[in-house]
Amino acid sequence: MTQKYIVGLGCSWTQGEGGYPQEVVDAHNGRTQIRPGQAGYPDTDYYLRVHELENSWVNQLVKYHFPEYKSLNLGVKGIGNMAAVNQLHFANQHDFNNAEGVVIFMMSGFERFDVFQDRPMDHWGFKEPDGYNAGDFKHEKWRTAWPIETKSGDSAFWNCYARELWSEQFVACNTMMALLSLQTWAKAHNFKIVLANAFNQRMENDDNGHPRISGVLNWLKEYAGPLVDQFDWSCYIHNDEDVDYTAFMEKLVELDGLIEDPKIHWGGYSAVYNPRDLDTHSEYLTNDDGAHPTIKGYKVISDELAKFITKRGYIEKSQFCKP
Repeated sequence: MTQKYIVGLGCSWTQGEGGYPQEVVDAHNGRTQIRPGQAGYPDTDYYLRVHELENSWVNQLVKYHFPEYKSLNLGVKGIGNMAAVNQLHFANQHDFNNAEGVVIFMMSGFERFDVFQDRPMDHWGFKEPDGYNAGDFKHEKWRTAWPIETKSGDSAFWNCYARELWSEQFVACNTMMALLSLQTWAKAHNFKIVLANAFNQRMENDDNGHPRISGVLNWLKEYAGPLVDQFDWSCYIHNDEDVDYTAFMEKLVELDGLIEDPKIHWGGYSAVYNPRDLDTHSEYLTNDDGAHPTIKGYKVISDELAKFITKRGYIEKSQFCKP
């Protein structure tokens, strides 16, 4: 029997960070971003993952729209786009050779650069099973750098990336390598692709020469050149004529209504949603660094993805779906 999957790829916006019920938020004193080893908290945040996976857009997409499919969430907090796509090669609890479905890539930050950690097979998978790998590899197997010089943590790795490697061309070409790898995998396994932008923003000038936040496709064309033409952009939700937002962050900011003229200023979300003011835990976005969707925010994302999937004819809306 052919198993039908909806597979989610991405970073924390896919794993489901922030999708916690109120009792979990209250138990953490209003904080919605818990990192292992923080004062008063365990050395692992694995105990939160059950809530993240349950309330992620991946699971809600199946629960409320396509219940005949199985959800498979391969998102990992903090990773970039190369690692997000490469997660497909670690789902050895699932036989993709006898499967079909839709793989949805919620793109992570373009500036993130992924390599393996020094010991990705230290068998955390047996202690903290992730639901997709047989246990040989731990879930947090990736080491990701930002192009920011620092004196702590991964300073040598980050500083080398910032000083020697990072450029707009480097970032854009790496993004296209991830997209083309995904396209090859999907064709080989008879899966449809949906591509979405979680929170990336790029600036361009409008007709009057004023800067504005734009989508990412023109940026990729400028810095990755002909690589862009090798990808089928019909699967990109933000190219659809019925979708008027360039990233899901923009959509949720607009729904929250806390930023004046969000179509222009949504990129300043970090000044509104931040851990220095715990009262900014809002209806659709949390109050952590970077802001993440709430349970309700993830529901909005799943609803929007379902509309696009149905419109594209990838899956027919189930008559048995939940309201």
